[in-house]
Parts: sequence; C-alpha cells; structure tokens
Amino acid sequence: MADSKTEERTCLKLLVNTETNKVLFAETGKPFVDILCSFLTLPLGTIARLLQKPSSMHADTTGCLNSLYQSVADLNKMYVLTKTDKEMLMQPKNSSEDYCNSLELNIDDTPPAMYFLCTNFGGSCNNTNLYTSTDKNCACGNPLTRSVFLKHFCDGFVRSRAKFVITDDLTIIPNSKHVTCFGLLKDYGVKSTSSVTEITLSVTKEKVLDLLRCALISKSPLTDLFLRKKPSIESSPRFLDCAVENNTNIQIGVKLVIRKSDSKILYAQGDEDFADLLLSFLTFPLGGVVSKLRSNCSLGSIDKLYKSIVYLDENKYFKSTKAKKRLVDPHVAWQFRSRNKILPIQPNMKCYCYYHGKSYEESVIQNKFFISDENRTRKKMFQLNNSKTMSSRRKGYVKTLKMYVATDDLIISQSSPISSIYIINSSKTSLDDLKEKDITIGAKECLTILMAALTSTSALTNGLAHLLTEVKEEK
Repeated sequence: MADSKTEERTCLKLLVNTETNKVLFAETGKPFVDILCSFLTLPLGTIARLLQKPSSMHADTTGCLNSLYQSVADLNKMYVLTKTDKEMLMQPKNSSEDYCNSLELNIDDTPPAMYFLCTNFGGSCNNTNLYTSTDKNCACGNPLTRSVFLKHFCDGFVRSRAKFVITDDLTIIPNSKHVTCFGLLKDYGVKSTSSVTEITLSVTKEKVLDLLRCALISKSPLTDLFLRKKPSIESSPRFLDCAVENNTNIQIGVKLVIRKSDSKILYAQGDEDFADLLLSFLTFPLGGVVSKLRSNCSLGSIDKLYKSIVYLDENKYFKSTKAKKRLVDPHVAWQFRSRNKILPIQPNMKCYCYYHGKSYEESVIQNKFFISDENRTRKKMFQLNNSKTMSSRRKGYVKTLKMYVATDDLIISQSSPISSIYIINSSKTSLDDLKEKDITIGAKECLTILMAALTSTSALTNGLAHLLTEVKEEK
C-alpha cells in the first residue's frame, strides 16, 4: 500500500503567456500561501539537508551550506560536546513547527520536539520544570517519562477565506478590489487575451521541495519549475555592506591564511567560539536571516517573498499578529542557546506547558499535556526550560581548549599543522604566496560571512573582503 504522505497534493491555478512561455501569475488560497510562508521558517541546516534529496532540477542552491552541513556529519565525536549537539545541528528544530505541522504539504521532515515531566510530578515531586529528552532523570532523582505533546492550535499562517495572486517571483498579493485581471495583464505587457491560457496543477510535496530549490536561485521560480523544468540561475550575486548594530561586546579573534596573488582566504583558524559561530548558522531560520540582512540576501526570489509578507495587512490576512511575526522576525528554536549571542537571531524562550483535562489526575491518565507559545488556559503552568544538562554546561557545540579550522567554503575540522599543510597543498599554492593576518570578528563580519555563504562557495573571501585591503596592496 502506498504511503499516504506521498499522495498528498494541493491545487494551483496558473495563467501562462503562451507567446513567451512564462507564468504571469498564479491564483491560490490559504494552503499554497501557507506553504510559501513556511519556507521562511526553515532553519538553514534543514534546507541544506532537504536539498540533498534527489531531484530532476539538478540545481546546486546551497552556496556553502552543503559543505558546512557535511562537515558537521564528518566532525569527529571527540570534538563535539555530545551526540545530542550533533543531532541538533543535523536536524535543527523549527521554532514554528506548531504553525507548520498543519500544512497540507510540509516538506520539513525533522522529528517533532519531545518534552517530559517528572514521573512523580504531583506526588512527592514539586519540580515544575519541563525537560527535553537530553535528560533521563528529574532533579529529584525520578525518571522523566511523562510525555508532553505539542498541541497544534495555530493552523498555518493566513486566514482560511483569503485569496491571493502569486507572481512569478513569489510576490504574494491579496486578491482584493485593487487587483484586476485587466491591470495585471497590462502590467505584464499582454495586449490580447488570446495569448494567455489557464493551467490547473496538482502540486505534490516533491514539487514544493523543487519550488524551494528554484526560489533560492531564480527570479522566476514558477516558470522554471512548471514550464521550463530548469532553474534560471541568477548571475553573480551581490555582496553588500551590512550595516548592523552590534548590541554585544563579543568579538572573536581569528587568524586568516591568505593567498596574496588573488586575495583568496585559504582557511581561517580559531578556537571553539569561532567554530560555534559558523555551526550556529545551521540553526538560523531563513526568514530571520533575510530580516537581519534587511531584505538584501540576493537569494533568488526569497527577498520578494519576504517583502510581500511584510507588506500584507496582518489584521486582514493573517491568523494573528504573532503568525506574521513568526515569518518576518523568526527566532531560532529555544533549544539553541549559544553562549556567544553575537548575531541578533536569538531564541524565543516564551513557552507554556499546561494540562488540559478536568483535573491533573485525569491529565496524567489520558496524557493530556500540551505546549503553546500563548497563555490559553488558567490551568497550572509549567516552566519550559532547557534540560539541567544543557543549563549546567557550556552553551555551544564543540569542545573547549581545542583549535578549529574553516576553509573558504566553510568545511570545519579540527586544526593541526598537518591538516593545514593538506589545505595548502590542495590549493596548489606556494608558501611565498601566503600571508597570515589576525582579525577580529564582530556582528558585521558574522553577517557578511553568512550572506556570502548563502550565495557563493567562497564565504570567507567574499564575506571578509573589506578586511583584506592591505593584502591587495601588497600584490
């Protein structure tokens, strides 16, 4: 019997210009718009993992994300703090999973978060903390076996009755009195209705994943996916200067090894703070990155999608103000608490756990414990915390008192003289053509590296170009 998941579909109606073989726009409702919105909630690590799946599109859309993600898989266990840390990076939690789990087509196959209360809560234990599966026992010594399930109150992002027009570059436009067929056709330069035709499609989960692939590199993802079957890759991405307000005093010292002849950074060497910073990129939701880059991420149609959501009236078209905020300013999942909060994409720690039965005893018997980001009941609340293991140790991913090296395409590994020689030999660079440079990374440099990582395979060279002027002068 076929898996019902593979048979899930949603409908999409396209208007196509037959003369140019281009999609003019699509008409759709809540199911498909919720799917587009969900793209912004996906952590970068999830995107890297999903795009490794086979596809007929044959598009490399991940910049350095794929190599960064793979380096986590290859990182020796003696350098990673715990097995759980590695799993958190390879399958990062979506902080909006409560909004996305009701989607008709949800491409995020990350296992849902699991939480536990003390087995003896309500008895001899009065500990009201909620723990993750990284702990086995409560602070009182009893096992943590009382499951707490995520209650899906949210039902997607936009209102059920709302109708929308989606342009070829994924701009979402409300289907209101201000949007007319005549006006749209005129905007696209169509002079006769005989040159347009309507196509109704049944979109599968595989097509949604391919749409994400196209959206990351193409300005016309609907046309590329449904008509041309091949993404139109945007030429030479822009690397803009990031005007970032740094609200922290954290700075990370890094040593660069640079090839003088072309100012290419072969690798950067730093301690655990540097490695944690780069690895934390995998936990950032796509919408949060676009927000901090001020809609200049140069990622295909993602900027257009993001901006159109920003301009949508939250009172008319969204389920709530909070639903829109989850898209335009999403946070990392609360499990990811980095010691060095150098980037302004931080966890939303406000969560509530409560029981839903008529009494606590009934809730225990029927397992009616739920989590929500809103206070929806007067029943007893529990505090949602990281586990005691997480709160007592260093909040990062790799071990201290070790050095780490990152190549230009963000392959991270343990640092040693032999590994450095291997990188130099692989680049076919003579020692006379090399220069070392000590730099300090702050919030601005973090974001420029991240921006370059999304759109190129030279994240360090492109992201730190503004620090390499004196190297260029030496050539």
